[in-house]
Amino acid sequence: MTSVEVMYCILGMFVVSYIPRVVPPFLLAKRALSPMVERWLKYVPTSVFGALVFSEIFIDGNKLNLSLGNINLIASLIVLAVSLKTKSLGKSIVTGMVVFWLLKNVV
Repeated sequence: MTSVEVMYCILGMFVVSYIPRVVPPFLLAKRALSPMVERWLKYVPTSVFGALVFSEIFIDGNKLNLSLGNINLIASLIVLAVSLKTKSLGKSIVTGMVVFWLLKNVV
């Protein structure tokens, strides 16, 4: 691939990823959405985050891993307990990083 082709490819990727992010807010900025649509849209970030996190915690290669050897699962269960007890995002993040590091490098 020549450098011109690479630049065209980068420009094309920019266009196809930028347009879907910019156009909807401009089209919907002055329109009122129905309460049902607004309620539904509130769940989109949570569901996308859940889908991303689920695969990292439970999927190992191409199969489901629920064993005690799954350090992602163990670390996330500990973080869940800390987050439910403390209700602190900062403490949960630090706990997750420390527990994951300990499980990966020490245990």
